[in-house]
Amino acid sequence: MLLLSHKAQEEVKKGEYIAVVQNPASTEDVRKIADLIDRVDFDGTYLLTLKDTFPDKVYLGEITPQYYAFLAALKAQCDYLQQNVYEKQRENITTGIEWKKKIVQEAEDSRKAAKDRMEVAQKWLKRYVSLDQQEIATYEYETDQIKNNYLTTVQEVQNINREIASTRMQITEAYHRLEQLEVEQLEKERELKVELLSTHQNLIANMAAWEQKYVFKAPFDGKVEFLKFISDGQFVQAGEAVFGVIPKENHIYGQVLLPANGAGKVKENSKVVIKLENYPYMEYGYIEGYVSSISLVTQTQKTGEKAIETYLINVELPNGLTTNYEETLDFKYELGGTADIIVKDRRLIERLFDNLRYRTK
Repeated sequence: MLLLSHKAQEEVKKGEYIAVVQNPASTEDVRKIADLIDRVDFDGTYLLTLKDTFPDKVYLGEITPQYYAFLAALKAQCDYLQQNVYEKQRENITTGIEWKKKIVQEAEDSRKAAKDRMEVAQKWLKRYVSLDQQEIATYEYETDQIKNNYLTTVQEVQNINREIASTRMQITEAYHRLEQLEVEQLEKERELKVELLSTHQNLIANMAAWEQKYVFKAPFDGKVEFLKFISDGQFVQAGEAVFGVIPKENHIYGQVLLPANGAGKVKENSKVVIKLENYPYMEYGYIEGYVSSISLVTQTQKTGEKAIETYLINVELPNGLTTNYEETLDFKYELGGTADIIVKDRRLIERLFDNLRYRTK
């Protein structure tokens, strides 16, 4: 069933819908999405502004799955750009690295102080060990105290060393994580881009297939002409010719089917006399033209039960539709008639002598 968008002989622009075969999709929705798709630019900033122009609820019939696949890919890309997850993780890790570097610096300062205390404790321990035990009543006790102080400082230095090593290991791991994040980010961006591009192209292809299947579309600027009586809502057969579009600027020319038998006499620039069926030549005269081109191969034409081989001749009409009677005929997109091709223009007396020669033979 046809849903008409134009009336007979209305002007149409290239790409305009003349009529649509009834189908589950809303033509208005399809055209809206087609217009939005044409404006898609994969620049990140533009995508963010474009995302909200695509509706969540549309009636696209058989194109629906492809549309929602594209919409999901578009939203995923925009969410990624807005949330900026990888950049936030990178900032957090970088901040953590700087904080850990400060911890290492403070630990190194603490270790220096601990080493100084350890050296002092070691010096006192050596001094006490070298003293005469008999002269000091509390020798053993004081020696143990100094030794304990020394061992405590040694343990403190070791603990600080372990802390520094652990923190430096964490810094190294953080740098590795930054490198890993960069790889993950590139992979994620590539994945999102491929999904967006593939769903975009798939949607375009399916919309083109939908148009091919259901839409009568003007191939160029001109006037729409109905090829049969038709009204809105009327049923048509698949493959049936329904509309034609007449170009705005017409270059009027003729096409002639020339039987292959004797076609060798016809040359480019041969004169052509055309007599149109709609305009009896006895009343309106004939149109003059010349052969502009001859096809290189023949094509088979059926005339009743007989088939003949013909060449296609293109004929230029220098005077347009003005006849030898100075009558300018009304233009019709297709005018049928007969054509006489003059292969050798001679006087009548010469033709009579040709006739006599032929008869005497």
